[in-house]
Amino acid sequence: MHRFSTAFWSVLFFVLSLPLAASAAPVERFVMFNGADGVTLAGLLTLPDDEDEAPFPAMLLLQGSGPTDRDGNQLPEVRTNLLRQIARNLAEEGIASLRFDKRGMSANAKELPQDPVALRDFVAWENFVGDAELAYRWLAAESSIDGERVGVAGHSEGGLIALHLAQRGRSFPKALVLLSTPGRPMGAVLADQLSGLMERQGASAAQAAELLDEDKRIRTAILSTGVVPDDVPPALQPLYPAYLGRYYQSLLQFDPAKALELFDGSALVLAGGEDLQVSPKRDFKPLSAILLAKDNGSAAFIAPDVSHNLKPVAPGETGFEGLIDAGIKAEMSNWLSRMLKDEDTAARR
Repeated sequence: MHRFSTAFWSVLFFVLSLPLAASAAPVERFVMFNGADGVTLAGLLTLPDDEDEAPFPAMLLLQGSGPTDRDGNQLPEVRTNLLRQIARNLAEEGIASLRFDKRGMSANAKELPQDPVALRDFVAWENFVGDAELAYRWLAAESSIDGERVGVAGHSEGGLIALHLAQRGRSFPKALVLLSTPGRPMGAVLADQLSGLMERQGASAAQAAELLDEDKRIRTAILSTGVVPDDVPPALQPLYPAYLGRYYQSLLQFDPAKALELFDGSALVLAGGEDLQVSPKRDFKPLSAILLAKDNGSAAFIAPDVSHNLKPVAPGETGFEGLIDAGIKAEMSNWLSRMLKDEDTAARR
């Protein structure tokens, strides 16, 4: 969400080994590196426990929108541990991973500017993309990682960032995984989310129409000026704080389906059939159709009765807690093993 750094490689400050619980095989290392504009970012490098297999293939894991930490949580209200579970699942398959806290959040909170103008620039969309690219390059250069076998997996907004990286046409990533990722420009997704929320809250047709008109007016103004209007109605103020003008201007212009079409590599799209934030029909279908037209091992899978956070869900449940759906876990593990490990396995025979 910020301007892209002029530094080509991020700088590793230090690495401290932190063993996981005794029952877990992987080892996690706390790491710090430079993101866009030199901002310091903290994260966790998760490695399989078999050092003889190093250098490992690896995945960069990108979380969803909002104040979501590197594990996929918004504490204390929301605890999904989605990225933490993915990291451990990958380690069981012999695949390392890096996940990190967003700029200015969680372990990086001290970097957050207090000046409103500086904050607006700090959280520009381009800086979040820049952070992800520098994280990718740090991961690929790490001594325990095979830099030729590194992919990116993004959840929700993280999937859009992953697509933005893939759209740049560089030699990365080796594999792209999109988890509960929008397949349409963000304006259409936001309008759908607002419609669904008002329906669940019992709003009248007139109330819904009025709020959706206001949402469209605000988005149009942001696209034109990069500034959030001063007269955002109270119901929409949590969605459109003033400091997110630059962030939204770039995000609203981004077309994920077009970016996926332009990506030459292999991709996997995974979604839940009971996702209330990203539409299984209007978002999953266009992305999966693009992948079906490719002949490069790309694939798509949607799991019934699974939430936005890829957890099994029953009627009335939020789908935040619990373990990742078994079908989603298997699809991701099997596909990444083919994309990142099969060539290596054959070479060792």
